[in-house]
Amino acid sequence: MKKVLILGNGFDLDLGRKTSYKNFYNSEHCPKDYPAPIIKHLNEKWVDNLDSVKWYDLENEILNYYEKIKTQGDDYDLYNVSERKLLLQIKQIPTHMTCPIIQDNRDVINRLLEDNILSLSSNNHLIVHPDALLSPVERDKRAVMLIKEGLIEYLKSIEKTETDYNSAAMIVVRAFLYNYRDIADYAVYSFNYMDLFHQDEKVVTGLFNGITQFVHGSIKNSNIIIGTKDHEISHDYDFIQKSFDVQFNPPAMVYDLLQADDVTFFGHSLGVNDSQYLRPFFMQQSSTNAKRKNITIFTKDAESEMQIRRSLQYMTDWKLSSLYSMNNFQIIKTDSNCNNKKQIETYVSRFCENEFDAERIVTGNNYSMMLVNIIKEVDNVIF
Repeated sequence: MKKVLILGNGFDLDLGRKTSYKNFYNSEHCPKDYPAPIIKHLNEKWVDNLDSVKWYDLENEILNYYEKIKTQGDDYDLYNVSERKLLLQIKQIPTHMTCPIIQDNRDVINRLLEDNILSLSSNNHLIVHPDALLSPVERDKRAVMLIKEGLIEYLKSIEKTETDYNSAAMIVVRAFLYNYRDIADYAVYSFNYMDLFHQDEKVVTGLFNGITQFVHGSIKNSNIIIGTKDHEISHDYDFIQKSFDVQFNPPAMVYDLLQADDVTFFGHSLGVNDSQYLRPFFMQQSSTNAKRKNITIFTKDAESEMQIRRSLQYMTDWKLSSLYSMNNFQIIKTDSNCNNKKQIETYVSRFCENEFDAERIVTGNNYSMMLVNIIKEVDNVIF
């Protein structure tokens, strides 16, 4: 039986990792003070609502930003032509806050300070940001690069955080690896950027990491992909699209999904930005001649469940009922307030041979020992 597991950020969050957009934004690694129009746009978009922001919201908002500025011509920078002349003057001649030219332009100076175009030295001299006089396109390109670099550094700083061994995410990992035999029958695709980590469970994590393929790069290669879906975008802003990243080389996930017998999604929003990978599968499984498959989606709560159902409407070309009726389809909510014990037990029972092993999968007790015994005869397994 071919099994495929697709992981989104909700997987890392369920493990107890602080990988939300808010976690990154509030860290020292986020370039939220960089003086680029795109950064100002993102900061203002979610100034009071970071808790609800998902990573796909960031990618969608980058595209929204482009749609906004393409109607504004050149008039979207953080300063105008006359203010640029003022910045050039400040850069060329050391300027104190008490200078007459500053006093005459106090409101402009305050705004440029607020937008991080300007800063103050310890002796109250104005300093122009080194990139401030670059074009807005150049600063936006630099900003996107800084977001990637900052996220890599942030994730490296939390990479070794101990994961919750009793989480639903780890139960799914243990169920997925149970009865491991032939690597050709297993495929894990992660839209995240980090390996699984648990100090005391190196057998489980070693095997799981060995079969995980990263769709958008990983921090271990210091290469991650962030951006929008393919879109009709001017050449100046090609850099906001994933497919224009020189490192972009996604694995053959579509093929594995189409060939799979059992597919599990954990913590993935099924958002439109990833539809090129997922829509062929859901279109196939909602068609009249589809082979019946097990499709399980793990998501946090009722709100995220509704978002997923809306996404699936698009993914199936509004044939959602066909998807439900022609497959063994279920959505399992992982929030602690959800009564999901029976659903998880039913899910686990699809993978294991007896109730004793099923209990090991759910609790994790003696699971590593059981896994070692199962795979002793399997070649090329690295722990």
